[in-house]
This record gives sequence, structure tokens and C-alpha cells, in this order.
Amino acid sequence: MNGRDWTKVLPTLAVGMVVYDRRYDMPATIADFDGPMVCLTRPTGLEWRSHCASVRPATAYERRQLRALARLHAQRQRGTASA
Repeated sequence: MNGRDWTKVLPTLAVGMVVYDRRYDMPATIADFDGPMVCLTRPTGLEWRSHCASVRPATAYERRQLRALARLHAQRQRGTASA
């Protein structure tokens, strides 16, 4: 994307939306925005920023993948999951 083309992508994104970050090859949830940058988070506490041009809405499979990660992380935090 060149110049201000990112302004066309940004309105399609919202805080709380599950997206797929093509740069990191991971689904994540949008936590905030900082200009053209999107602040992303995962259930494990991992946080990072990516340009809005590198994210897209997550597919149903990717949303399920993120929910499964959240369940696994919660189990491990409680100590009930086998290692």
C-alpha cells in the first residue's frame, strides 16, 4: 500500500475484531489503533503492532484456532493440562 491507501482499510477494522496478521502468520484480536498501526493481542498475553495493511478479517477456522488457544492457555494457567 502506498501513501494514504491504508485509510481505506482502517474503517473495515474494529477493536475486539479477530484478524489474521499475514506478517506474523497468526490470528489475533485488535486491542487498539495508533494511526495506521493496529495493536494486536493473543490470549497468552503476547502483544504486538502491525500495519493495518498486513491484517485481514479472520476466517471461521482462524477464529476457532484463537478460541482453542485461549482454552488451552486457561487450562495451563490452572495447571490441569498435561504437558
